[in-house]
Amino acid sequence: MLAAAKINLDLRITGRRDDGYHLLDSIVVFADIGDELTVERHKGLTLEISGPFSDGLDCGPDNLIMKAAQLFFKETAISPKVTFKLVKNLPVSSGIGGGSADAAAAIRLLLDLYKPEISQQRIMELALEIGADVPVCLQSYSAQMCGIGERITPITIADDIYMLLVNPLKSVSTADVFKAYANSGQNFEREREIIKAPVHIPLMLDILKDSTNSLEQAACAIESDIGEILKALDKTEGALISRMSGSGATCFSLYQTKEECTAAALKMRKFNKSWWVRETKII
Repeated sequence: MLAAAKINLDLRITGRRDDGYHLLDSIVVFADIGDELTVERHKGLTLEISGPFSDGLDCGPDNLIMKAAQLFFKETAISPKVTFKLVKNLPVSSGIGGGSADAAAAIRLLLDLYKPEISQQRIMELALEIGADVPVCLQSYSAQMCGIGERITPITIADDIYMLLVNPLKSVSTADVFKAYANSGQNFEREREIIKAPVHIPLMLDILKDSTNSLEQAACAIESDIGEILKALDKTEGALISRMSGSGATCFSLYQTKEECTAAALKMRKFNKSWWVRETKII
């Protein structure tokens, strides 16, 4: 099963709860690339990880796949007898929801395997317990995500949109980025009205140009390569808009055609051979 990469086209921080959780308003889309997760029946609950970004990843209970499985088996009272096999294709701690998408894929696989009697609302509640991005990854469709991740409204993207992802292969701590944001004294953004109309490219650009990623400035101060990537993306032919996704360090540009996206990928690979560059399409 594809655990599709999640990209925040914008990320507006609209407030902070008393418990420290930040409130968000974000346009989220999913790419046609991601990690791959499979499940097989087994004697116990185990996880095997391979792939280009598998080095150093924990297969123990702290892995979000294992956390998702433990919550599922506890909720359904089913004896855990499966092994997961993860092919880690996405960079770790990269702002494109790799761990959250993996956890969501684990839940979907277990639901398909066991078909338990559990409501959709309860499934979403369990997903939110794992992490703020897991509910939207569980549904894996374009959406406006608000609150702490629990308010998800589907968005219909009416045009084909191609997307180039670039990561400097330098991990950026989400906690450090949020701390830097908090210390910056930025004002909270307003929460927007829910987007109801089908979104064509002109409307998408209007929405994004009137918006921002509230964490981008803080992340750029921590990792200078982010700013360098954004400048390079802006100079690619056909780039409609360039932004950082999530808390970084992955950045993206949007394009109207596959050819423009492919040409931009070639340019970015020549610009810096150490960066991770992938051309994708919004699904």
